Amino acid sequence: MITVFDLDGVLSRSDTMATLVFARLRARPWLVFPIGVLSAVAALASAEGALRPRCNRAVVHVALRGMSEDEYRGLATRTAGRLASRPGNVTAEIVDAARAASDAGACLVTTATEKFLAQRFLADIGLHGAEVHASEFVFSPAGPRFRTHNVGQRKAFAFRAAHPTGRIGRFYTDSASDLPLAELARDIVLVGPSPRSATAFTRTGIRFRRVD
Repeated sequence: MITVFDLDGVLSRSDTMATLVFARLRARPWLVFPIGVLSAVAALASAEGALRPRCNRAVVHVALRGMSEDEYRGLATRTAGRLASRPGNVTAEIVDAARAASDAGACLVTTATEKFLAQRFLADIGLHGAEVHASEFVFSPAGPRFRTHNVGQRKAFAFRAAHPTGRIGRFYTDSASDLPLAELARDIVLVGPSPRSATAFTRTGIRFRRVD
């Protein structure tokens, strides 16, 4: 069976895509207000609905407007390196579990973060060989936009497409947005979930273990 890891909140305690956006804002401080409004709406929205991911996509589109693919990859590489070396951002026990699953050929990392950024971060923490399901950008002169946003139900769709007869042995997550994928797992580990996420899991009747 496959062991599945969410990225943000699990393998990285910080939100990888948000960290990249904040780094971009240092060069474009005039975007702080519109992005702050969108971020506030996203924070208030339910993790299980469509509003939060819609706002998060808008934040990324606004922050990265006009950025070329090479510029984005440079920023993503720097951001991944900072997150990988940030004290307290990586939990050794969880990364060790991911490495063990990867060595056994049964590790999947699934994330709403853009794929290049996710892969750079995983390489920087020494997690090689894991299958990665992530969001993807398409680039134009106007900048990057989401071609696919790997969040919520889409994570479950991606897993079924890649593993039509597969089952998840253990799933590490921190978010109620992952409930559709959690329904495919035999064993669920909630890593430092917010009260809202823990309550959402409890309401469904899905059994889980909690690691704080």
